[in-house]
Amino acid sequence: MHPKRNVIMFHRMNVSRSALTRPPDQQKLSGALVIPNAGRPTQGTTGDATQPATAGPAGMNAHGGLAVILEGIGDAFYSLDGEWRFTYINRAAQDHFGVPAQSMLGRVIWDIFPHSEGTDLRRRYEDVFRTGLAASFESKAVSAPDRHLEFRVFPYDGGIAVSFRDWTERRKAEEYLRESQAQLSALADNLPLGMVYQMKDADDFFDRRFIYVSASCERINGIPAERAIDDPAALYDLLLPEFREPVFQAQIESHATGRPFDMEVAIRHGATGELRWQRIVATRRMLPGGDAVWDGLQIDITDHKRAEDHLRLLVNELNHRVKNTLATVQSLAVQSFSRLASHHDDELRAARGAFEARLFALARGHDVLTRENWEGANLADVLAEACAPYTTGAAERMRIEMEGSDLRIAPPMALSLSMTLHELFTNALEYGALSNSSGRIRLSWSTLAAPAGQRLIVRWEERGGPPVSPPRRAGFGSRLIQKGLARELNGSAHIDYDPAGLICTIDVPLQEPVS
Repeated sequence: MHPKRNVIMFHRMNVSRSALTRPPDQQKLSGALVIPNAGRPTQGTTGDATQPATAGPAGMNAHGGLAVILEGIGDAFYSLDGEWRFTYINRAAQDHFGVPAQSMLGRVIWDIFPHSEGTDLRRRYEDVFRTGLAASFESKAVSAPDRHLEFRVFPYDGGIAVSFRDWTERRKAEEYLRESQAQLSALADNLPLGMVYQMKDADDFFDRRFIYVSASCERINGIPAERAIDDPAALYDLLLPEFREPVFQAQIESHATGRPFDMEVAIRHGATGELRWQRIVATRRMLPGGDAVWDGLQIDITDHKRAEDHLRLLVNELNHRVKNTLATVQSLAVQSFSRLASHHDDELRAARGAFEARLFALARGHDVLTRENWEGANLADVLAEACAPYTTGAAERMRIEMEGSDLRIAPPMALSLSMTLHELFTNALEYGALSNSSGRIRLSWSTLAAPAGQRLIVRWEERGGPPVSPPRRAGFGSRLIQKGLARELNGSAHIDYDPAGLICTIDVPLQEPVS
């Protein structure tokens, strides 16, 4: 029951007992509001029933408290006597008719609205008058046919009383919703791998309810659409146990914030029991009348998940084979260099060691990418892995400083930077900052906006090592750094042989990893 009607019912219990002295046929109030003596002269006045002294707001001084209620209920209200004459009209009804109350009071309603002849509304009024039974219904307004009203008509004091409210905007919203649902059904009912639904929003999360579920619900979930509408828990019960609490919490948060809901979940198909993966996406939309609905889409992504699992299996197999290949290459190098190394040639032993170290550096770069399924890697992880062989103890770790923001890089960049850092560390260990006990290395990186896109700037700076001088000739390491980056990453590397310590600046386009 509407709160305002509860107020009216409460005050009805306190009206004058004169209402109870009428004949039994006039006591069929059916829960109606009683206005004692409305439409009849009060004591001490003269006049006939055609011009009632108590009619209208100004004439209700004897019952001022009741008049205040009638003016404050919000709904329009008027009463008619046994001759169909207006005996009372509150302000809301006057505003609806657009005619001053004094010009209507005492006049027959059918004379004021002659076009009501033969209408359903007039028939319902006459039924209440004839049977003495109250009625509630919706109908078009006679005075404004484009407006939809909700009526409550009940017997009163030999006539009838009428309260009504305008439901036009709600009716338009309902019609708009029905039309959108019809359009939605035409497209959604035949979706082979998806289900479309609409849920009416409510202030209380638990008061939300389905108002539309496409026929494809049964194909995707094994639950008929009609059952899903009647019992929303039927769909929730399909969720695997480990997904139920996360889904519930995510829905609570989405309802509270109005943000879209988007989750991937696993269910047991209601008909076959098969494990299926679903993606559920829902967004809130405001209707013209001010209500809100959630438009939802449930998509079967089982095949996509299986393809992901298969791809992950292939990537793992590829990673395993790459590592085996690197191990094989390393073994071949050991065997190939073993006979030459027996001649005690220092250069051959150095070449063998450098080759094996480069293989290890390449393998470490592969390990970082393997952990990320070769979708890219965090730059900090790549640099930390490259530094790992040279930071085995606390003292060594204190000599190498890294600073930069967290960002993702593509696999080719991860491998190239791994090899570049290996050459820089090797040089620092033999000739630079790591060749004594006091040298230090600072490794920093940042991004730079450029017309062609973001660029990554990596700076290697040595301090505290022996004095640095340019080499007489470029070795393999410097060629790998300067030419390899240009070839592999379309970037550049500049090496500055500052006497205080070597400085290497790397400048390459920052390509986002493929996800």
